[in-house]
Amino acid sequence: MKIASILSTALLMMMMSAGVMRGQEQSAKPLTLEEALSLARSHNRELKQAGLEIHKQQEAFSEAKTQLYPRFDTYFLASELLTPLDFTIKSGTFGSFPATGPIPAKDSQIHTPARPVAIASVTATQPLTQLLRIELSIKQQKLGVELSQQSFFIREQDLVNEVRRGYYAILQSQSEIESQRALLAYLEELQQLTGRRLQQQAVLKADSLHIAAQRSKASYQLTVIQDALADQKEALNRLLGRDLQTEFAVETLPSSLAEESSLQQARAFAIEKRAELKAETIKKEKAALDTRIEKTRYIPDISVQANYLTAPNILFLPQNLGAVGVLLTWQPWDWGQKRHNIAQKLDAEKQAQLSIDSVRDQVVQEVDSTYRRLREARELLLAAQAARDAEAEKLRNQMDAYSNQSILLSDLLQQQSSVANAEDQYRQALLAFWKARADFERALGEE
Repeated sequence: MKIASILSTALLMMMMSAGVMRGQEQSAKPLTLEEALSLARSHNRELKQAGLEIHKQQEAFSEAKTQLYPRFDTYFLASELLTPLDFTIKSGTFGSFPATGPIPAKDSQIHTPARPVAIASVTATQPLTQLLRIELSIKQQKLGVELSQQSFFIREQDLVNEVRRGYYAILQSQSEIESQRALLAYLEELQQLTGRRLQQQAVLKADSLHIAAQRSKASYQLTVIQDALADQKEALNRLLGRDLQTEFAVETLPSSLAEESSLQQARAFAIEKRAELKAETIKKEKAALDTRIEKTRYIPDISVQANYLTAPNILFLPQNLGAVGVLLTWQPWDWGQKRHNIAQKLDAEKQAQLSIDSVRDQVVQEVDSTYRRLREARELLLAAQAARDAEAEKLRNQMDAYSNQSILLSDLLQQQSSVANAEDQYRQALLAFWKARADFERALGEE
């Protein structure tokens, strides 16, 4: 019965939850899934880049609003004449009149010596008819801000899905390591027992060698799993935006399986929440604004403009000149350019609507597919759990039989292998379920 007790203890160790870690891992700081998601949202570098893109679009929106106000243009030229400027205005250049005679009455010499000169000009222009186009451009820039926000949400949802998947993979690896350690302890006890029986000539030497080979194989598998776990932790640390060598241990997830909503409810929720659909709707609105902006080009550009010019030290030019007037710019004949541009914009609107319909179908299809995969994963997990429990109970029976020397060691080892396979299939099914759950939540548009 002592043998059965030893083997039963080893079996229980193999069936332990991944959250019950050995003493050498207790020093690792525990990391919950919620903490991991919070760290990723705060420190992930790719997500920060998406956040900076929002700020860029906000600055572009603010820049577009400055077009509503008067534009001030200044011009200043300072130079020095290399040679004097000499002009001769002939007599009568400006005409000859009976009352005054020729103007000027005689030749006039105008001399500007070689000295520093300056020309300064200030122009203020306030758009009038262009205000409609500017207002539409401002609305378009605001949609650009909203579009960048939806892109941020898409990246955030992808990041959450990646973190969840990475977290679940680490959880499985931790469970595999614990089971593998329990298997090593089990094989060590079995090897000692077989060694004693070999001395008593109760077992064959081949049985003892077979157990030693199994133990070496299990030790190798443990190293492989530990290396895989190290890679997974580095990958998750990168997603969390922290040092790759930060040590941590993930916590066991609840054993209860949450029920999903109905498929119809899931579809409706996804259509309302998915950022991809919102982004395509914004793109359609931007395309409509593009069309309206292009139509405003039929309207002449009319602005109020004020000018001031000064040219000191140049004798033949007025020293100060100011004017206020209306500036009109218009291209009455453009060979159909504006008409063709508008036709392109209208086609872009139709493309945007088709894109919305296409993305909506993709979202619904993704929800349907992930819903079905999740349902399958749930059924597989229940089946794997039942199979694991059955194999574990059978191993207990085999242990008692081996203790009473009613079965061979090979039979016990074969059953132990069956238990290990069942345990591995259960862990695979559990990981598949949580990954399917993460994909389903991503399809719904949940954060």
